[in-house]
Amino acid sequence: MSFPYQGPSADPAAWVARYFPGPLLAALEQRGGVPHTVRALITQQLAVRTPEQLRDRIERRWYQRFSGTTRPELLDRADTIATRLVEEPGCEVSTRCEDGWLLDDDANCTWCRPSGTEFYLQDPDAGRRSTPETVTRMASEIRARMRQGRRSLRAATERARAERADQDDRR
Repeated sequence: MSFPYQGPSADPAAWVARYFPGPLLAALEQRGGVPHTVRALITQQLAVRTPEQLRDRIERRWYQRFSGTTRPELLDRADTIATRLVEEPGCEVSTRCEDGWLLDDDANCTWCRPSGTEFYLQDPDAGRRSTPETVTRMASEIRARMRQGRRSLRAATERARAERADQDDRR
């Protein structure tokens, strides 16, 4: 969606507020327009983000969190939803984080969205970080224990035949 160019005298908060989705804008209009607290929040965020980044944030959050909101609920919560769409992500580590993604790196924020799981296996005897050989040994032991709980295909087939034979004998 694009909007006509507005000159430098145009209020940037009003310009960004146009990025709110149509259903939300309609609900806000019924409630008296975009609240002044949301406009102040937009102005505050424009100090650290571009209008395009705010537009992306609004769109992403709308479709992730609020697009399924019913009309009556949207009318009741319009001010709160508008605030949630614009407010800062709240990452404790990086100012470049945008809802779990780093803006410049196109990668996960290691604080908000860890990229993988790390296992720290300790050798109980040594009390230090396990060597790769120990990790391999422990993983193979875990796999062996998991396999013990499973039956082989042959054992399952024999059990099924025995159950059928028991049912036939009962008849």
